[in-house]
Amino acid sequence: MRNIICTVITNNYAHYALALHDSFKDYDDTVDYCVFVSNGTLDTAYEDEFEARGIVLLTVADFKDNRLAQQMHEKYATVYHDAYRWGMKPLVMIELLNRSYDHVIYVDSDIYFFADYTFLWKELETRSMLLSPHWRCSDPSISETNFRHNFLDGIYNGGFVGASKKGIKAMSYWAELCLFKCEVNRNDGFYVDQRYLDILPTRFEGVGHITHRGCNVANWNIVDCQRVAQADGTVLINNTFPIVFIHFTNSLFKGAYLWKDDALLIPYIERYRDNLLNYSKVDVIAAFFNKGIHQQSRTESDFEKKSLIVKLKTLLKRTVKKVLKTFKLF
Repeated sequence: MRNIICTVITNNYAHYALALHDSFKDYDDTVDYCVFVSNGTLDTAYEDEFEARGIVLLTVADFKDNRLAQQMHEKYATVYHDAYRWGMKPLVMIELLNRSYDHVIYVDSDIYFFADYTFLWKELETRSMLLSPHWRCSDPSISETNFRHNFLDGIYNGGFVGASKKGIKAMSYWAELCLFKCEVNRNDGFYVDQRYLDILPTRFEGVGHITHRGCNVANWNIVDCQRVAQADGTVLINNTFPIVFIHFTNSLFKGAYLWKDDALLIPYIERYRDNLLNYSKVDVIAAFFNKGIHQQSRTESDFEKKSLIVKLKTLLKRTVKKVLKTFKLF
């Protein structure tokens, strides 16, 4: 079986791609690796490092004969580049499967592996696709906001997607949906490329999900995936699952350093930071305190703000209607 891991980056994220490579090669040095650069080219030093490692490097030019990729580029690349990156994920995966790979796993470049993940390849031997649940809060009495996001941002996280050749049709459909619309519009049920993953298990055979709770650890799943410190300094999820890979979004840094609910993951963040420093002078922990601590992501508070505006507008309309009826002007 030929297996490959891939990621999508902009040309200023090469150091993330290299650190990611280090993390999974520690557990399987036979797996291949592909990086799609969605804009321009890499600095020469990074290109040389990629070539020395045998990393498959794809650029926009490699998709010049792909109708869907060209349409994606025309629609999003210059006006909303994030949407272009997200929409290209399934197309990169399909390209690799068509290049004779049996299984492909896509992961975001801000993911880092801490334990053996090769059981995921075994899962793909019987699956067309393998998705990663967010594992957000399942009990609204604990966190109504986090529970609600199961239905706003999607059951599955787009930072990890696995596929076999049997999944090409499903991924083509996913790509078509991304071309149709790739935006954050929770009121209409859209959340970039990610929300579309929810429909795949109902339309295509063999679409399954990861059950190991140590996969895709992130601050959004802190309620249902509790961190339990062990005597040796490691952390188990729900006192059962070792941490396989962590998704280092800005919210995870906030959980560890600002909200303090994820402080047990600080040693993992430091290990991640140290590896990134091998390829860049930027200290991601320092960068978080300089800038990330102030960044507002597509979060619950943003949704709450929009919901409040909608409620106020509705209330205002009803009040005006009542007044007009009272004075028989309506």
